Amino acid sequence: MTPEPEAGPREVVVLTEEEVVVRGAQRTTTWLVPHHDGTLRPQRHPSARIEQLERGTGVVWRTRIELTLPRGALLTRVHSRPSERRRSALEHLTSGATGTARQTTRTRFRVGPGGVLVEEPAPTGRPQ
Repeated sequence: MTPEPEAGPREVVVLTEEEVVVRGAQRTTTWLVPHHDGTLRPQRHPSARIEQLERGTGVVWRTRIELTLPRGALLTRVHSRPSERRRSALEHLTSGATGTARQTTRTRFRVGPGGVLVEEPAPTGRPQ
């Protein structure tokens, strides 16, 4: 994990977290932001300014979070949705899992000038 950069200019970053139901399936987008030696949800960051946004059709909740972070800080967007893979009847009966299988994607972004989030290239190979 990359520690939060201490030096350099601070930037205002705006994030949106939400849970949406589309065709009966729940899709969730959340973020992890750097703080000290770890990460936390943006609502818990000391600089957070939180606004609950209006909910439209299919929107369970939507939150706008404004943060002040150092330029170069590394953020992670976590997107969760139902898995595209359909289980066989045997897998369903023997898995013991309840509910729908989920697929989670994590995408890393770095804070750039003006608070713009720049997507980091996906790591290649297996982690050491």
